[in-house]
Amino acid sequence: MRSAALAPSLIALGLIGAPALADPSLQDAVSGLDLFPCALSSLSCTTLTVPLDHRANDPAQTLQITFALSFATEESRGILFYFVGGPGGSGLASAEGYLSSFDPTLVENMDIVFVDQRGTGPVHGLACPKAQAAFDIAPAPLSDPGAILATAKTYVADCTAELDADALLAVVNTDQAIRDSELFRQKIGSPKVWLYGESYGTQLVQAYATQFPDAVKGVILDGVVDLSLTPEQFYRRYTLAAEKLLAESFALCATIPACQADIPGDAAQLYDDLAARVAAAPVPVPYVLADGSTVQRHLTTGLLEASAFNSLYSPEGRAEFLRALAAAGHGNLIPLLQLGFFNMYIDPETEIGMEDPGWFGAAFYAITCTDYGSGSGTPDERAYRIFDEAKALAPEAPRLLRSYFLERVACAYWPHQGSDTRPAPYAGGDFPTLVLNGDHDPITPITMARSVLDSARNAYGVFMRGGPHVIWGRGLACPDTIVQALLYDGTLPVAREQLCEQDPISDYTSLTLTDPAQLADPFTVVRAVEIELLNYIPLAAWDGQQPTSFGCPLGGTLTATPTEPGTDFIFADCRFWPDLAFSGTGVELSMGHPDDGITLTLGFTGAARGDLTYLHRTADEAYSLTGSWNGKAAMLPR
Repeated sequence: MRSAALAPSLIALGLIGAPALADPSLQDAVSGLDLFPCALSSLSCTTLTVPLDHRANDPAQTLQITFALSFATEESRGILFYFVGGPGGSGLASAEGYLSSFDPTLVENMDIVFVDQRGTGPVHGLACPKAQAAFDIAPAPLSDPGAILATAKTYVADCTAELDADALLAVVNTDQAIRDSELFRQKIGSPKVWLYGESYGTQLVQAYATQFPDAVKGVILDGVVDLSLTPEQFYRRYTLAAEKLLAESFALCATIPACQADIPGDAAQLYDDLAARVAAAPVPVPYVLADGSTVQRHLTTGLLEASAFNSLYSPEGRAEFLRALAAAGHGNLIPLLQLGFFNMYIDPETEIGMEDPGWFGAAFYAITCTDYGSGSGTPDERAYRIFDEAKALAPEAPRLLRSYFLERVACAYWPHQGSDTRPAPYAGGDFPTLVLNGDHDPITPITMARSVLDSARNAYGVFMRGGPHVIWGRGLACPDTIVQALLYDGTLPVAREQLCEQDPISDYTSLTLTDPAQLADPFTVVRAVEIELLNYIPLAAWDGQQPTSFGCPLGGTLTATPTEPGTDFIFADCRFWPDLAFSGTGVELSMGHPDDGITLTLGFTGAARGDLTYLHRTADEAYSLTGSWNGKAAMLPR
């Protein structure tokens, strides 16, 4: 056994974490376990029976925890336990998507373990979609604390009734989840493992490494939670960071010619005017359903703030939100409404929460409310104390204050409360800790990551200027190559702190056909159809598994059918613009072949008329167009 006294010198030599050649591979370690194909991925799964309550350890009370295993396709360099965010995210549902986003060398070199943490997954997942949807879209004006109290009480009562899982609720927390995974590690021979956590997963990983340091080969924290913060400090810090980032998004619009053209005035003022309008009363919006009928939906403060806040997680999200805001400025509230629905996991067809195999909203509250305390006193006393704190913060958080207090008020009424004593700052260990964070992260601001870096022994930081929430696995050399070198070869970063850079906002896509004169050009029109398909929010949220129909924004329908080479489309009187409809078919090919692209065969009626066949080959970025337009032969621009 290597002496702990030697660890500092080995770290200095860059040898700590080097592959232990004697360690068995995960494939060998699980050879005695019952493996079966995972339902939601191509990985192998195994189920472990664990105590329902590790503290009580009653053999009559147990729980089944399922792990998904990705075996290294080449010689294994070690085992990586991968903990996803949330809390409430399903590791098994996310596994294949995550692995496909990383450099292929990851699955070649590393054995990787995902887990459906207790409270998630198909067997014991905690979700109350009906209660959750009602809570998420309910008005929450700080001027009416009584209404907010009633909303929170109703949510907790309805959600727990919908769950009917009283025995499980008491033991769904991070400490119990850590012990589940530690039992699995012991079951496979107690190898030292790498612990990776993203977002909430960083909370779990820090506590895991602190409780079981001998289990750890190394720690990677990505989008970092500072465990030492009180709930008030945590929510305050991220709410103020998000406010700053939202203001920056509005300012960025003025620097992007296409965005400025779509929002000729001040983007911030446009948002504030709309926010005031929905705060006065939910705004009715005609919404086209999948069968082509139209119903009334309402844009609420909850939906608008959810769209604004969630946009800040990534450069792509900021650009998408600004485009939806620009559409609102042109009188079209549907994109903002759709963003709100999909951010809140609400089905726009029914306004009922969607059951998602990757997300368990009640588990979020079960874990959050028991990992953090709400303070002393009765539930009402706790809630009113939160209101007082929110009123004090209001001048600093005029746009996103709901993010600061609403979850906390729900936790004040949750049936199980956590301790008000916070853990000591994460101290690291004899193993290396790599801290990753973007400085444009709204939910785990970079200040938290820097605090963790400063408190942890043998820690290194890689920070991304302009970077989003969670920075590893986005295809950028920094930080990916630094992480891979540490995992595969035990190569420590060359400096205690390093900096990456990326643009804080992705390319902005202009609104289409905003000038009636554009209808004279058939290429502009049919190209606009392609652009709107690429940016249509319900279509982007489609899982691509089953044929699905969608209402077009202003009337008619489109149907998307998955095929082996891509997607087939059928359009029936589909309207993305008030005075133009189209019907016909589309074929999208996405096989990585030279013929990849989209073909649209469409007939148009309304303010312009014609029949067009359009081909956009994405491999060579070439366009072709044939047909007729307003009684003349259609031609490409000359």
